[in-house]
Amino acid sequence: MILGLSLQAQQSPDEIAKTWLKDNLTTLKVNSIDEFNLRSTRKGLSGQTLRYQQTINGIPVFDSEIAIHISNKNKVSYVANNHKHGVTTINTTPNLSKTSVLDQAKQYMNLKGELTQSDSQLYVYLKDGNTRLVHVVHMDAKQSTGYWRVIIDAHSGEIIESKDVSIRRDINSKISHAVPTVGFKDQETARIVENIAAAPVDGTGMVFDPDPLSVNGVTYGGNYRDNNDATNASLDASRSSVTLKGIDLTGGTYKLEGQYLEIQDVEAPFKGLFTQNSPDFNYNRSNDAFEAVNCYYHLDKNMRYINETLGITLVSRFNSGVIIYDPSAWSGGDNSSYGGGVLKFGEGGVDDAEDTDVIIHELGHGIHDWITNGSLSQVDGLSEGCGDYWAQSYSRSLNQWDSSAPSYHHMFHWDGHNEFWGGRTTNYSATYPGGLTSSIHQNGQIWATVLMRIFDIIGREKTDKAFLEGLSMTSSSTNQEQAAIAVRQAAIDMNYSCADINVMTTQFTNTGYTMPSIPLQVNCPGDLAVASDPTTTNFTIPDYTGMANAINDDCNATVTQSPAAGTVVSDGSHQITITASSGGASVNCTFELTVDSTLSVDEFDVENQISIYPNPANDFITIDRKVNTLEKIEIYNILGARVHTQTLDKLSNTINVANLSSGVYFISFENRSNSKSYKFIKN
Repeated sequence: MILGLSLQAQQSPDEIAKTWLKDNLTTLKVNSIDEFNLRSTRKGLSGQTLRYQQTINGIPVFDSEIAIHISNKNKVSYVANNHKHGVTTINTTPNLSKTSVLDQAKQYMNLKGELTQSDSQLYVYLKDGNTRLVHVVHMDAKQSTGYWRVIIDAHSGEIIESKDVSIRRDINSKISHAVPTVGFKDQETARIVENIAAAPVDGTGMVFDPDPLSVNGVTYGGNYRDNNDATNASLDASRSSVTLKGIDLTGGTYKLEGQYLEIQDVEAPFKGLFTQNSPDFNYNRSNDAFEAVNCYYHLDKNMRYINETLGITLVSRFNSGVIIYDPSAWSGGDNSSYGGGVLKFGEGGVDDAEDTDVIIHELGHGIHDWITNGSLSQVDGLSEGCGDYWAQSYSRSLNQWDSSAPSYHHMFHWDGHNEFWGGRTTNYSATYPGGLTSSIHQNGQIWATVLMRIFDIIGREKTDKAFLEGLSMTSSSTNQEQAAIAVRQAAIDMNYSCADINVMTTQFTNTGYTMPSIPLQVNCPGDLAVASDPTTTNFTIPDYTGMANAINDDCNATVTQSPAAGTVVSDGSHQITITASSGGASVNCTFELTVDSTLSVDEFDVENQISIYPNPANDFITIDRKVNTLEKIEIYNILGARVHTQTLDKLSNTINVANLSSGVYFISFENRSNSKSYKFIKN
């Protein structure tokens, strides 16, 4: 659902969202007994998404919420409604305890070995028109594959549902799963990361980046066959030497554990943790440690890309924010999965952890889960498409395949498209909704394909940002068309150019999605401070229309400013109004121009004009520039340590500084003739 509701800027996001809820109760068909409690708030580059959980007598309704996105302009720009209609009042006091239902579920599922994950939560559950109080149990065991959900009537003890809810690569394309909403319970006595003797250090490793076929531009066969994990000179030469950032060093032992993830031996075959007394993890594929290193490098690199390069704060919502991965799982079978914050990689055929596409595809499910706070959707195979896109986005960014090669569009380059299974593709010809089938994996190719077409036109980082920010607005019932609307809305809320928005509209429409019309809107640059002539205290206003951004369906708006370019003003504060007009409609925005003769002319040279706001900042700063060129910035703390790097790719760029500690920071710009650093304060 897309909306254009403008509310008072002084209201908090929660107040804005609650006002919207109150005004739309009839449209939402909310019952008088329904209550909505704020479940989570996520701040992102495009604004904030607030998730309101439907409750009855304080007990949450299973898989039911309304997600409301508030743009940076304090407008409700997108709503994902997954409210359950028809829930009735019931007795919400359970007869069965949490401990008893955990025991009942394990016995019912006949799970073998130690439980690596187990949790039970109380919910109001609506199915087939019946409202019941239930315990929703999730569990995993070392000697059993899968991640199991068992729903038990909290009054009678009846087993209502039992299913494996792990999300799999699944070469047979037959399994459809939801994602769990409970946490991972670490079975170790204490996390090494909490040990005061532990220290993060850099190591080295040998990996496939992303796979031997892509590195060499060849197809599967010959020296590039799996051959039961045997290596050869060609496969060894396909490896890259990489830095393993921030691995754990405790008591002289190095472990593949870092800021974002750690290895655990959670499932058969049990091959250990590959710890050693050297930081150099340099192996070939004949050694099982190779898969462990390959996973660590690519998972860590990907999470750093999201958090540090894109500036989007995202970690696992389980295990204190740390991803658990097992590079040798599934009892050696040809499958891989995500569930409950854990990534598991099988060994059948080409070992899944040897193909980066598989690693990042499964991470893509985790990303979908975490960025929606547990509201991942598999409607129309949405999450399968998200996993395929996220993996393809990385592999294509390496520029190893010519666009004319069939492999340019392959998913699972080495693990698939061979004698083991056919893999998937991102030039899938089916369109939405007529091309949907009963297979979520096939359907996901529609979503991944259109995103990669956008990627090829506007580039990786812009597509990735819009994809992640749009996905963060969605719910567990979001379909592909609704996700497309959310992704485009995220791009609008992040002030993408009208040309970029038009690319999205065109590609989504060509795929079969019905895209709503975009009302005319205009975005101004931030407030600017400039130096006047110190002798006359006058300043000639330049043309600021190029720093503004008008967006509408046809990208045909005329942009003007008042006072006009060339107007001479004196020292003081002046309001600049930017107006966009199209088809008889017009909208405007304003910013403050401060003219001061005491400022250095060199510092405020018009061609190098930099505006950084707000200052002080809480979560984000915006950098406005006069000239739209690719430019790298580095942020340093007061001790001179670099804490963030990012490439600016448009006139107005948003930087996520939420993770920085309070204090003074300096921004430096590479390749500028002056050496000035710009100071800002983080609250």
